[in-house]
Amino acid sequence: MTRAFLVNQGLFQLAWPACVIGAAHEIYWTGLLVVGALVVWQLNRHNRHALDYRMLLVCLGLGFVLDTLWIQLGLLEFAMPWPSAHFAPFWIMLLWVSVALVINHSLAAFKNRLVLLAVAGGIGSPFSYFAGSRFGAVEWLAPAWQVILATGLSWAIVLPLLFWLARDGNDGLGSSRPNGIVTNESD
Repeated sequence: MTRAFLVNQGLFQLAWPACVIGAAHEIYWTGLLVVGALVVWQLNRHNRHALDYRMLLVCLGLGFVLDTLWIQLGLLEFAMPWPSAHFAPFWIMLLWVSVALVINHSLAAFKNRLVLLAVAGGIGSPFSYFAGSRFGAVEWLAPAWQVILATGLSWAIVLPLLFWLARDGNDGLGSSRPNGIVTNESD
């Protein structure tokens, strides 16, 4: 494993507890610090993948719509609902940023394993929302089966979709540049 892989995956693994536990205790800076470090590391011109900015936009847009939908449907209520209790909170958007920045890096090997991603998303997301509820970062307002069904089905579609969108068509695994890294040709 390379240093780039370890830093990318390490910061990604730290992002969930930093954001979720931070939100449960109304502390926003922990998630901001960890995800901010991931952004600085990954968008550095030596580490950046050609599709990172596209994936950031896609994940932020999709994440805002999806997590706002759970609120509007009365399925979930998030702790620390800044800027508004009617929309996906800032801290959950930080988690979407972290997802965007691992797709073309430490999790890039899964770009051709879309069925596995669908299964992982379908099973893992309800557990993630459940764990978040146990920490106090999210409250399940609807019956458990409805939350599990909604989050599981949506993530069974969303997760493989994100990895599929991260392909650029050249080789099915991202950028045609070596290692998918953008470099400044003048250096």
